[in-house]
Amino acid sequence: MSESDLDRAAAGEELPVDYTSIEKSLADLWRGQKADDEHAVTRAALWNVVAHTTSTQEHATASEVLGRASVTVPQRTIVVRANPAADPHMESWISANCHMIGGGKQVCSEEISIVAGGDRIHRVPPLVNALLIPDMPVAVWWIGDLPGEHENYVESLLEPADRLIVDSVHFDAPADLALISRIAERTTTAPADLNWVRLEEWRTATASVFDAPALRGRLRAIRRVRLIAGTSTDGEGAFFGESVESLFFASWLSTQAGHHVDRDGRVEGPSGQIEYRFDRRNQTTDVGGIAFAEILFDDGTSASISRDRERGILTANVDGTVSTPESVTRAMGRGTDDLIVRMLKRPEADRVFVKVISVAARMAKRLVS
Repeated sequence: MSESDLDRAAAGEELPVDYTSIEKSLADLWRGQKADDEHAVTRAALWNVVAHTTSTQEHATASEVLGRASVTVPQRTIVVRANPAADPHMESWISANCHMIGGGKQVCSEEISIVAGGDRIHRVPPLVNALLIPDMPVAVWWIGDLPGEHENYVESLLEPADRLIVDSVHFDAPADLALISRIAERTTTAPADLNWVRLEEWRTATASVFDAPALRGRLRAIRRVRLIAGTSTDGEGAFFGESVESLFFASWLSTQAGHHVDRDGRVEGPSGQIEYRFDRRNQTTDVGGIAFAEILFDDGTSASISRDRERGILTANVDGTVSTPESVTRAMGRGTDDLIVRMLKRPEADRVFVKVISVAARMAKRLVS
């Protein structure tokens, strides 16, 4: 490839290449660079990130999000669009995500696009595996709901993955949570969820409430928990994924309080059975997020957390006294690229989430009952 090809790739243009020679095309793309060239481009990567999509829109979104994320976490990006219902075909492109650093130097991360249809999708996992940079961690970002079929294809794609990134707001059934829990228990792939990261400010605010000396003992005296999820519809017609964030909050709280959640989703505490109630509120903003959390204790006292819409912050009401938890001042960044960067910057699996996802898979039975 010529120097002009590199310029086009650095500008974000996709260059079509034969899928059987992608690695060679990438090598040719960079070969013309000289180390002493004042306009030299530096290749950089800390992760292999594979984004799996099924539509043109998802493909474009994945490319845009990971392009922004690569500024903070350089990566070899592989965006896959696979549609088993399409005509059999397979195509590929290469491009680069570039940004300027001090001294006017350009740092670029490579991006590979692979599109497959029909039975050709089964060629994708071995191709992706061959394109991974050796001795570098691998994250697979599965966009949308988890598939209910083509299990061999999914397992093959996940085989080299150190991390599986999902967004459970798109899940349509508790079985999706159970699948993520099984992956955590039976494989070396660590699960991560954008929905769990979004919940961080709520967890931090709740933990700070119980940090107060007067409330430390009440964590073991929880009698009832009521959560309201912001959803696009009310009642039983609400999409399951829009309530998962509140489900995660309940599961996290139960693990912190030492509650036992049985196979049917019933919760037992030191003083007996504890009621976890999940409600929904129709709203047009923050759909899928928690709208309100209330915790009642054995002695009749209570604590609640809600968002002050005017200031965009979480506030706590403990026994009628409203305050802003010191550890949470404003809503944390919820852009998808911000969330993915935070996941990739974490070197190890989130052990708390691994425990919570197992509890959530059981507690979800009560959410849909």
